[in-house]
Amino acid sequence: MGKVRSTYVKRIARQIMANYGNMVTDNFEENKKLLNEMFEIKSKRLRNKVAGYLVRLVKLGREEYVIPTAEERRSEEEYEREIQKYEEEAEKAGITEEAAEEEAEEEAEESVEEAAEEEEGEEQEV
Repeated sequence: MGKVRSTYVKRIARQIMANYGNMVTDNFEENKKLLNEMFEIKSKRLRNKVAGYLVRLVKLGREEYVIPTAEERRSEEEYEREIQKYEEEAEKAGITEEAAEEEAEEEAEESVEEAAEEEEGEEQEV
């Protein structure tokens, strides 16, 4: 059976990973020293539990266990809302994805042609 850790140990460790993830290692002793230097953890037992959980998080993968900040969550939600808004507008206008892609390709081709014409005009002047 696995070790059961209380939520406050997990919360503290995840916050440390989010803020100091580049300093945390998969070495228990180094993590203990880091916790002693960076934070005032009065309880030796709590410090060791957090250091041990940090080792586990590092081994499982740093990115997977980093808690997104409130700002990151808000910006992701805003981005998703904007995408939905544009998709709804496109549906109302009767624009499909294929038509939008074709339109974007045509605009890109036009801008390339304009740039080529400008270069030809500059060469003739010289």
